[in-house]
Amino acid sequence: MKLETIKKAIEKVKELPTLPAVANKVNMLLADPKSSTADLAEVIELDQSITAKILKLVNSVCYSLPERVSSIQQAIALLGYKNISNIVLMLSVFDTLKHSGKSSFNRRGFWIHSIATAIISERIAKESMYRATDDIFTAGLLHDLGKVFMDVYLHEEFEKIIEAAAQSGSSFFEAEHSLFDVDHAMVGEWITRAWKLPINVVAVIKHHHQELSQREGLAVSSDTTIDVVRLSDTLVRRTGYGENGDGKQYVPQLSEDLFKRLPLGENDTGKILMSLNTKLKNSEILLNFAIGG
Repeated sequence: MKLETIKKAIEKVKELPTLPAVANKVNMLLADPKSSTADLAEVIELDQSITAKILKLVNSVCYSLPERVSSIQQAIALLGYKNISNIVLMLSVFDTLKHSGKSSFNRRGFWIHSIATAIISERIAKESMYRATDDIFTAGLLHDLGKVFMDVYLHEEFEKIIEAAAQSGSSFFEAEHSLFDVDHAMVGEWITRAWKLPINVVAVIKHHHQELSQREGLAVSSDTTIDVVRLSDTLVRRTGYGENGDGKQYVPQLSEDLFKRLPLGENDTGKILMSLNTKLKNSEILLNFAIGG
């Protein structure tokens, strides 16, 4: 039964819709060192829907920019080439995995958890003076992407995991391993590889439940970004923001390994979480895009 689930998951990933054309073109630009901001703006502006969403997002309190943005060129100038590229990828993922059909899984709660993890990941990176922050928000936002895919494409198995976690008071990750030999981190890696998302994002999705000694398979498997998102995910789950499939009684522990490579300790976590509620309210527009609003 476990092996059959792996085979089924792989087949479903093969059936997964491709990202919108604009996202594929942006991915190609990101891989081209000769590409320019003008190239990026030209590609995005060909898609009126995503252009409108980007302008709506960057003009919201989510970004609190000092001036109103009226063009993609201006957005790139203010937020940077990589930030705008990541926004395109995020919006494209939202569109591709929109919720359809009935589910016991609270999709709004899921994206609240994911956005909160992204926000705290950025905060931890800044507190740690971690320089490579370009992909940190996207990685935090999409770390549990495999769960959304499983809810849609492996729905029967997903519902069994949710039920098992609820009944046993365990984490979603523990429940899925008690039932199957495939988990949301594996599925998320397969999806993001197929979509050619940034390698740091793939690494976070693949390894976000693993300690450093367990990580292998990618050139960036030991990247500190993974440590940042692992800690952020744990903190958000402990606070109870949103839902991620864990049993209601389950509370993840702040183990020492979470802080091993970061210049932070458990005593710093309260300060890091202090402004989360306000930042989540400011990110309501991103939540609406995620759930199809």
